[in-house]
Amino acid sequence: MTTAPSPTRQLADLPAHARVWVYKSARPLGQAEQKFVREQGSVFCDSWAAHGAALDAAVDVLHDRFVVIAVDEVQAKASGCSIDKSVGFIKDLEYQLNLMLTDRMVVVFELNGELRSCRLEEVQELLADGTLSGDTIVYDDLVTTKADLDARFQVPLRDSWMARYL
Repeated sequence: MTTAPSPTRQLADLPAHARVWVYKSARPLGQAEQKFVREQGSVFCDSWAAHGAALDAAVDVLHDRFVVIAVDEVQAKASGCSIDKSVGFIKDLEYQLNLMLTDRMVVVFELNGELRSCRLEEVQELLADGTLSGDTIVYDDLVTTKADLDARFQVPLRDSWMARYL
């Protein structure tokens, strides 16, 4: 019989090889929204399973804009059905918070110490007018492991997938 992981599991507690999914918001999440995401994330993780095996997982909000789901797949791998459940969890958050987290065309970057966002189609214009440059810190939501999240989530634009726009 498999036991459920601790309900207090934190993203920081998961190992470097943990698999991650990053969802971003075009606007900052307020403190109440972040609390709601973390509470709902804890409830979700307590019941998240793959083929009956509990998943060792965590949900957190980073930089007021990113909802991260992470799972240590050593004890059980996230299967297609369990991944579908995680997407359903994100879709529920979108509905309950009137927020879009699955829009892949949103780019988040730092400008004058603040996080900003734009649409992907605006990147070339923002580069041309000097708002963005190769040195601009961008957030790479395509990271797939906690190690990548820790090492290359925040990178200069020139070191990200967006370098092709330079």
